[in-house]
Amino acid sequence: MSAWIMSIVGVICLGILLEIVLPAGQTAKYVKGAFSLLVVFVIAAPLPAIFNKDYKFSYDDSVFEVDEEYVNSTYAIFAEGIQERSETTLKAHGYEASVTVKLGETAPIKLKSIEVTVVNFKEEVGEAVSADVKRILRETLKCNENIINVYIKNSV
Repeated sequence: MSAWIMSIVGVICLGILLEIVLPAGQTAKYVKGAFSLLVVFVIAAPLPAIFNKDYKFSYDDSVFEVDEEYVNSTYAIFAEGIQERSETTLKAHGYEASVTVKLGETAPIKLKSIEVTVVNFKEEVGEAVSADVKRILRETLKCNENIINVYIKNSV
């Protein structure tokens, strides 16, 4: 108890010395604020011992379990968002397409593959359309072009 009182007296003496030595100005304001925080810590340090409390944090991780339904719905929502964004972006570039997104099985969520079926194009221009669709999706989704598979379907 006497050591605590001595530390408070020491901090007060240090504060008085700091007040005398420190010049006035913007810096003084910040130094005084930091010193005030130090005073609060010195005063509050022995409080757990005074109340005879043992503040040890522990937890039992066996009570935590993964909510598979929530995880699966999150994956589905994520995949649906990518699908809608891809279809909207391709439509804005003049491509009528349906997109199927496959995700990896484990966290963090990663794109496994993107299947794109573009309709209303002839087979002859398929190579150029495929390259353009891959470029658009790569730039939009910031993903690797190797996971994008493009199929051309002639519905005309």
